Amino acid sequence: MGFTKISDVINPEVMGDMIEAKINALAKLTPYAKVDTTLVGVAGDTKTVPSWNYIGDAEDFDPESGEEVATAKLTATSATFKIKCAIKSVGISQTAINSGLGNPVGQAETQLAKSIIGKVDNDLLDAAYTAKNVYVGDSLAKIGYDGIVDACAKFEDEEDGIEKVMFINPLQESSLLKEDNFKSADKFDKSVIVKGSIGKIGSCWVKKSKKVKLIQYEANAGGSITIVEDGTDETATARHLSTVQSYCQAVLKVGDKVNSVTAANQYYLNPIIKIEPDSAETDYTEDELPALTIYLKKDVQVDHEWFPKKQRHDVTASKYYGTALTNAAKVVLAKFKK
Repeated sequence: MGFTKISDVINPEVMGDMIEAKINALAKLTPYAKVDTTLVGVAGDTKTVPSWNYIGDAEDFDPESGEEVATAKLTATSATFKIKCAIKSVGISQTAINSGLGNPVGQAETQLAKSIIGKVDNDLLDAAYTAKNVYVGDSLAKIGYDGIVDACAKFEDEEDGIEKVMFINPLQESSLLKEDNFKSADKFDKSVIVKGSIGKIGSCWVKKSKKVKLIQYEANAGGSITIVEDGTDETATARHLSTVQSYCQAVLKVGDKVNSVTAANQYYLNPIIKIEPDSAETDYTEDELPALTIYLKKDVQVDHEWFPKKQRHDVTASKYYGTALTNAAKVVLAKFKK
């Protein structure tokens, strides 16, 4: 008569494959980033990343003036970062497994996948939010067709129809659904729809993400509010990092200063990412780097520990990677009123 072993209940290799599949299904921003595997299996955990700077908007010019237009110099910045480890662990009691109620092992897979991809997506969004190409319009307005078209014009595409994906906060959805120019996903053939999009407006596929920030604080070296450690008292001039970070574009640390944005001037900061190359010949080359890149050191690994004295299984998932904005010209940040 056969019996079930602990190793049959929780197999780290099988669980790792399941978590990786769920990560791919749950990812919001990751599908629009190139995965660079040059660090996999090699020594070193530091990467220097180049990024081409935006040359600025075009200027008016009178050909009859006899003058020459000033030339813009192509410049690039670089950022050096260390590979980080995203990790999460969950404990499952043997009693929960024995009871047969629900599926604790399957739930652990799902929760670990959500945890890892949530961290990677957050890091990619932080990278996108470092872009300097920002659209605000003549005055801050709610999201709509005119504003989206004007924001996309900042890409200065030379070819028509180059598609982008725009991320909106779910609270912005109702405004878009009322737009005559918004085409819902059910109006398109499934083969052309960007996965997970709710539809298209202009040249932008639209995807919802709660990670899109409502800006209530802006970093300012002379700001009136200081970021303090969690656990200390908050005051009118001191706010916890956990209170502010989700509502501020800049990545903050304790000691940084910010100003609060008045309720009337709060805005969503919507990333628009170009998902097609300007030229198929230059795609992912030094001439045309992707907007965002994930530098992978080690993909998701799942480890399982059994503690017989506690009758508990600990399952830990980890991923080693770094994220970076590698082509600022392929990202526009659009400000739309709350």
